[in-house]
Amino acid sequence: MFVDTICAPATGLVHSSIAVIRVSGPETLRAVSAIFSRPEKLEPRTAAYGSIRDAGEIVDDVIAIYFKAPASFTGEDMAEISCHGNPVIVNRILALLIRHGARIAGPGEFSKRAFLHGKIDLTAAEAINHIVKARGDWEIQAAIRQMHGSLKNLVAKIRNELIGLKADIECGIDFSEEGIEFISGEQAIQKVEELITGIEDMMRRCRIGGRLSGGIDVPIVGKPNVGKSSILNLLLNAERAIVSNLPGTTRDMIRESVRIAGIEINLFDTAGIDTTECAIELKGIEFSRRKIESSPLIIIVLDATTGIRDADRAIMEHAAGKRTIYLVNKTDLAGEEESARIIASLDVPEAIAFSACTGAGLAAFENMISSLLLDEFADTRDAFVADTRIIALLESALVKARGTIDLLVHSEPPEIIAFSIQEILDEMGEITGEISPDEVLNSIFSRFCIGK
Repeated sequence: MFVDTICAPATGLVHSSIAVIRVSGPETLRAVSAIFSRPEKLEPRTAAYGSIRDAGEIVDDVIAIYFKAPASFTGEDMAEISCHGNPVIVNRILALLIRHGARIAGPGEFSKRAFLHGKIDLTAAEAINHIVKARGDWEIQAAIRQMHGSLKNLVAKIRNELIGLKADIECGIDFSEEGIEFISGEQAIQKVEELITGIEDMMRRCRIGGRLSGGIDVPIVGKPNVGKSSILNLLLNAERAIVSNLPGTTRDMIRESVRIAGIEINLFDTAGIDTTECAIELKGIEFSRRKIESSPLIIIVLDATTGIRDADRAIMEHAAGKRTIYLVNKTDLAGEEESARIIASLDVPEAIAFSACTGAGLAAFENMISSLLLDEFADTRDAFVADTRIIALLESALVKARGTIDLLVHSEPPEIIAFSIQEILDEMGEITGEISPDEVLNSIFSRFCIGK
């Protein structure tokens, strides 16, 4: 399919113990043999030790592995050269390969060739990119499952059902004069409704993955000077936010990420919410309120030394309906009795006596946030690492499927119904790449790393 041969570092141009250079294309064996000291040892799927030479000079001692088409990642003749991870060495080897007919690969070009040669489908290709860029344990596991066909298999199941339904309807067209009915309108409606349920479930699982892949936004909110910045610093085990006794110190929202229960958490230290006439503080407060509205989990910080004030109640009212953890801070100053009284007055199970100064309550907080996250995202084991492309295709397929039901309900001609089913098939086929315009493929693979 391709007449050119490509090469690129699979491990990036950074100092490391080992670097891996990939080569793929029809001239792979010739190009590698021309620079490898022991070309006769380049047997398929066998590691060969030797050196890379440039006009008799040893560039580096390497291990080279040759993969003969189609038994390779790309489906083409392919080789991997493992050398010492010095960018100078890597660049010299790449220059030698280019001298012998290869060219530098573009982003994602190896994976694109694997897709075009039928070695992987688009959902697996996108999963490879997610494995490289994942920010949490769950995302890596979901991407690995997807690479091995978890999403593709569901799409294939729905497409097979659609193909069967379309065949029944088209057979009815062919035998209409004989009065033979292969499927009734009621049966067809039931089948499409079942398919809609399957597509909706896929979309739900894709959206869970979408929410998790960028990390879960968790703002730390409260009135000024309750200790929000101190709590952020404690959770990060670092002084990230400025801590001061002066109210209103935090005006710009600070974002830092931590990993809890295998899920990436984006913690936001927000501006204190209270009445003020300062324009800058008002803007910060507005950001804080918007973050409360858009986030699935909120941390509200209360001051045990002052009790619950009107400003606290306003914040709690604004966060009503959200999953919330209440940290009653400064318990080291207020004492156990007063802290317990405030917690009792909240009358919620998600309230913790806390001290950003001593660290008291930190373990309880970490356990609680883990529990809430796992409860909120209990389906992470079923989530897909799907991007907006896949979700948009599923949404379009749903619209067309519901339109098909309308056609069936109104007993429209079977030719029109069959055409509508074909439109759903096309949308589902584009998810896995069975139907994909070139510009879509270029957009997908351009987001990959060089060498992938």
